[in-house]
Amino acid sequence: MGPATTLHMLLGAIIGWGILSPLAKNKGWAPGPVSDWTNGSKGWIVWISLAIMLADSLVSLGWLIIRPLVVYARIYFPTIKDTLNEHTWKDMLTFNISWDKGYSRISDGSSTDPITAIKHHLDADEEPDAPPEQLISNKTTIIGLILSLGICIAAVHISFPGKIPLQLTILSLILALVLSIMGVRALGETDLNPVSGISKLTQLVFALVTPAGKNSVIINLLAGAISESAALQAGDLMQDLKCGHICGAAPNAQFWGQMIGSAVGAVLSAVVYKLYTNVYTIPGGLFEVPTGYVWIFTARLVTGKGLPDKVLEWASGAAVIFTIGTIVRVWGNSRKRRGLAGWWVDFIPGGIAVAVGKSFYSFSSHYLSSYD
Repeated sequence: MGPATTLHMLLGAIIGWGILSPLAKNKGWAPGPVSDWTNGSKGWIVWISLAIMLADSLVSLGWLIIRPLVVYARIYFPTIKDTLNEHTWKDMLTFNISWDKGYSRISDGSSTDPITAIKHHLDADEEPDAPPEQLISNKTTIIGLILSLGICIAAVHISFPGKIPLQLTILSLILALVLSIMGVRALGETDLNPVSGISKLTQLVFALVTPAGKNSVIINLLAGAISESAALQAGDLMQDLKCGHICGAAPNAQFWGQMIGSAVGAVLSAVVYKLYTNVYTIPGGLFEVPTGYVWIFTARLVTGKGLPDKVLEWASGAAVIFTIGTIVRVWGNSRKRRGLAGWWVDFIPGGIAVAVGKSFYSFSSHYLSSYD
């Protein structure tokens, strides 16, 4: 990770356990034992971390969507100033605009409209594909997509009968498809798949569209789980297929191997989990499953349920601060990619790193008894 990220995590740990945790304990906002997820400061500061992660994720994912549009706009479209100088409002409203100025020329020197130029640019950069007999047919792709979506819908409603309406399950799958593309793109560009941010974005969307009720938290959790698992598996499969492409492996052989591995893994993972729950108490002293608490707290945070005292004020303030910080970091990193000065970016704390450090527990658990 490098020193910048680890120092940001250390800063989050100092703020979380050195400042916020004793503050919440002494003020009575978290009256229970420090290690208590429900009433203790351990659970109280997680809410602040979640707000920071949510703000960071929304800004980062938003830029991931906008950035390609900005790049193509700079390459293929004239500036707004040139357009206003060369054409009247009537021309623009009636699309009576000449394509002869302001656009890139293709290799033969002729001028072209933006859409044709984009297609030509993409075709020119395309890598050679595998032989046709080794490719997956469109028929197989469509049938597999329909079957997988149907199986997912059936599995959700069999496992959680009456908990989530059918239309919301379909909405979660639509979001999962779109956000999986976003996750794969981020993974290809940065080697990091932002599945945590993707799940929290889905949870935020579902908090807006789900009516308040006794199942709203469960619906929120299921929607986030579907989107995160889809993005995570899409990224894993993409990396496998890319490695196979570089090595010259047949895509259809990889496809069927992945199908077999996924089917076997899905069954074995469920069986192994059942074995663990028969032997150990989960969650319990040995397996605390802190990520599970983070998921539940996120659902409660975005739905406004079960918030501890003063969490809303502190979480909102932290979200505003790190929204501004993430915007500045994104701007600075874009400058660095263009070869401009950006040495100062590492001195602006990253939201995810600070949030992880703030909620991290194991290295400091020995010292928490002094707060009780």
